[in-house]
Amino acid sequence: MNRHWSLQARLAWRLGLVLLGSTLLVAMVISQYAWFALDNLDDVGLQIQAKQIAPHARVRNGIMSVTLPQELEQAYRSSGDGYLYAVIDPTGQIVAASSDKARTAFADLSFSRHADGETVFRLLDAGGGESSYYALQSSEGLPAGYRVIVAQGQIHPDVYIDTLLSEFALHIGWTVPVVLAAALLMAAWTIRTSLRPIKELSARALQIGPETRNLRLPTDDVADEIRALPIAINAALDRLEQGFEMQRRFTANAAHELRTPLAVLTARVAELEPSPEMRHLADDIARMNRLVSQLLQVSRLEGAPLQFATVDLNSVAETVVTFLAPLAIGAHKTLALTAAPHPILVKGAAEALENALRNLVENAIVHTAPGTEVTIIVTPEPAIAVRDHGPGVPPGQRNEIFERFWRGRVRLQSGGAGLGLAIVAETMRGHGGSVSVSDSAGGGAEFVLHFPASNGEAS
Repeated sequence: MNRHWSLQARLAWRLGLVLLGSTLLVAMVISQYAWFALDNLDDVGLQIQAKQIAPHARVRNGIMSVTLPQELEQAYRSSGDGYLYAVIDPTGQIVAASSDKARTAFADLSFSRHADGETVFRLLDAGGGESSYYALQSSEGLPAGYRVIVAQGQIHPDVYIDTLLSEFALHIGWTVPVVLAAALLMAAWTIRTSLRPIKELSARALQIGPETRNLRLPTDDVADEIRALPIAINAALDRLEQGFEMQRRFTANAAHELRTPLAVLTARVAELEPSPEMRHLADDIARMNRLVSQLLQVSRLEGAPLQFATVDLNSVAETVVTFLAPLAIGAHKTLALTAAPHPILVKGAAEALENALRNLVENAIVHTAPGTEVTIIVTPEPAIAVRDHGPGVPPGQRNEIFERFWRGRVRLQSGGAGLGLAIVAETMRGHGGSVSVSDSAGGGAEFVLHFPASNGEAS
């Protein structure tokens, strides 16, 4: 399964690897530097020892004597042969030494008898290999031909390293994970705050829709690296809005242009002698008039935002029932209005709500059986319900019927164009409400216009 990482997680993970790699690299550099520094410390330590011994080596009457201060002599004795020294005369003979171990270790140094200045080397063990003693030979501060040799053993660089590592782990090492964790937290916080403008852009983009197509993404407080993206999106939205507006104007203009010839055609058909063909022709013209009217309603909904005012749902229902009563009577059906006992006030556009309710009532008149009643009920919810006695709406189609130009089996039989219920749904969305359909208690369908609960203002 593919796992999609967020940009924040990717940046945090990569930054964590960079921090870890940098820490390891610094540790390697420091350890290498410490290793070389330890070697230098060994040399410096031996030089200091040689300089401490040289002033106490004196030649009197051709005889060399070495008398070290008590503290220094005690230090060599108590080291357990960890530190050695010896003074050698020009012939290579040891004239003074810290211990028998020193005399044995420095017994054969013929290779360096004639060396002047300072020389560092490893002492040989009994088998001819290098021992654990690191030595320095120096002639500084001594009579000509004399040399002092100092050596240290046991405290090998590895011992230094182990000591440093133990001290590091005890006093410093535990802070490394804490520092890394703090650095990662700071990095995560930095990344999160740096990516906040992108999240804000995403939230703003989610608000853009058909009803809010004039919204654009902000570009002022956006980093230079991502400013090009909202600019490009805004330009695309501008082009889409222009195309949308052109389509809306075309629909409105076409509908307006059709109204006049349809009105003329309706008048001429009314002058013809009654006949079955004339009635069919009149029905077709009526459907065309309804389609043109619905197209005009769609263009208005897609145009300028609705202008809201305080509207009484009882008044909306009364206006629609009065307007459609002749249509119902002509179809041998009746309309009944059950108004609320008090005004049901909502914020909305009266004309748009009347058009939406008229579409529902016209639809109910078409589908209810002759001799039955279409009932309009205003409730304090606030809501308006329209009940008919038609075939109803199958449960599987109750979401699809509100899509534009959707035509089910019943609608095909009625000759509808599939725009009326879509207009109702869009009108209710524009009012922050919704429309639903269910089975009517007396058989048929019940459509309900639901308004937001906070919108209602009963008085």
